[in-house]
Amino acid sequence: MIIFKKIFKKIIFSTMFLSWVFCQDPIISVWYIGTRVSGGGPYNHYIELYNPTEEIINLGQYALIKGHGQSNNLEGQAMWGNTLNNSGVSFLRLSSDVVLFPGQTYGITRDVSHESLQNHADLILEDECVLSISGDDAVGLFKGEGSMDDVLFATDSIPIDCIGTPYNDPGASWQVSGETGPPNSTGLTGYGVTRFAILTRKQEVCYGNAGNWDASRGCVTDSCTNWLTDTPQTSYEESEWNVYACYYPDIDGNTGPGYEPETNPNCDEDILVMEGFLNTCDLSENQSPISNAGLDQTVSYSQVVTLDGSQSTDEDGQIVSFLWEQISGTSVVLNSADQITTTFTAPNIEDNLFFSLSVTDDGFSTTKDTVIINIINTNANPVANAGQDQVVDYSQVVTLDGSQSTDEDGQIVSFLWEQISGTSVVLNSADQITTTFIAPAEDNILVFSLAVLDELSGVDFDTVSVVVQGTTALIDEGIISNKIKLIGNYPNPFNPNTKIMFSVYKKSNIGISIYNIYGQKVWHQILADVEKGSHSVMWSGKTNKNKSLVSGVYIYHIISDGYSTVGKMSLLK
Repeated sequence: MIIFKKIFKKIIFSTMFLSWVFCQDPIISVWYIGTRVSGGGPYNHYIELYNPTEEIINLGQYALIKGHGQSNNLEGQAMWGNTLNNSGVSFLRLSSDVVLFPGQTYGITRDVSHESLQNHADLILEDECVLSISGDDAVGLFKGEGSMDDVLFATDSIPIDCIGTPYNDPGASWQVSGETGPPNSTGLTGYGVTRFAILTRKQEVCYGNAGNWDASRGCVTDSCTNWLTDTPQTSYEESEWNVYACYYPDIDGNTGPGYEPETNPNCDEDILVMEGFLNTCDLSENQSPISNAGLDQTVSYSQVVTLDGSQSTDEDGQIVSFLWEQISGTSVVLNSADQITTTFTAPNIEDNLFFSLSVTDDGFSTTKDTVIINIINTNANPVANAGQDQVVDYSQVVTLDGSQSTDEDGQIVSFLWEQISGTSVVLNSADQITTTFIAPAEDNILVFSLAVLDELSGVDFDTVSVVVQGTTALIDEGIISNKIKLIGNYPNPFNPNTKIMFSVYKKSNIGISIYNIYGQKVWHQILADVEKGSHSVMWSGKTNKNKSLVSGVYIYHIISDGYSTVGKMSLLK
């Protein structure tokens, strides 16, 4: 049977509250084993749990488990949860109906203890239970769901806090560093302080000992077995515990542990000592963590970017959560945004992206830091090549070829041919590397544009001209007949002047016309009776009306006695 006392210290919470995850755990704040009645009856027992955190703790997450270090067990055999014939039940699951507010305590005793202890406690346990101990057994506070086996077999199963260890046998009781146990009035051997004494946790202790009882009692540098002497091997400061002698009046008014009266001794005086040390942890103000989102970065298009919060710190605890969020800029998808690092793929656009990192510590304090990712285009644009200018006959099938287009740091992913001037024709497969059309049956200058796009959206353009005339007498270097030869223009590109050079093989009249890429004639000149040989014409990049033209590609057409040739030049301003 389990009896609950002091209902005002218990609050039954809804499922919502019971599902909270808390940042810290309760600790053992008071340990007490008093004397027993004459004839070897049960000892007076009391253990107290304390909430040292700044949050509400639900006790349903926790269990008390007993372990034995009896002399009849070999070292290593005595473990948490083992049961000896005379030891009672080794497991107690605490109630999920009980919560502890910050700074609140929860006391547990037995139904064989004196009524003063029962009146003081919050929970009274039946006789054969986890508190059926004599001072040389161990009691651990564990966190975990389910049965004792479920708790003990969990991969992270270690006590949050404990008194004693089941792996060794101290004899009668354990000592605490810097303290000598009280004498035994009925013998000469004496005792440690886990029997006939009161242990209270020192004020600065706010965390459990994680199962390391020796460290908790200050026995890191010695075994604490020298409790029969008045000179301990380590100091009082080495332990986490205050030690107080129990008050046991005998029939003559004397006090002394080991006295066994005929009736269960009154524990009122010892309770007064316990009540003076209810608050065993100084809840100091939590220091906020420092969020560090890392250094600003400059990255290129489509680059995988890593945001790293590993330099974030918390000087008085630990960071328990991370959260990355995008504040501004072109939207991206953050992978594992709740982890210490996150990644995303940079968009193919020049932009500044702002991100924040929120870090929260075990005191629920949150701070933020920001980082800027500068996206730049480091991609080299492709180079479009629409092929050589052509002179073709009426109704000829013409092929435009962009296969000489290149991309030095990637690949071209799309082609697009478009006609920009001249008599309209139908382009077949205009989105392929080559396209074809049928030339019109009339003299014409057709101009086409080729656009090429790479995988990072880099783009380039080139143009090609096709002169349509009723002849098939095609020869090298743009010569239409042996009556006229185009030498070219220099400089090319030019600003503001260029010299157009050609040669004729007999005296003839020469017509020179210049067109923009839209097929519009912007300048022309007639040269009469041009003698055989090489000649040149200077063009200043202006119309016949002396209007300056814009930068771009221009096509010049030279005609001599029905024969012609074309060339292409670029004006740069």
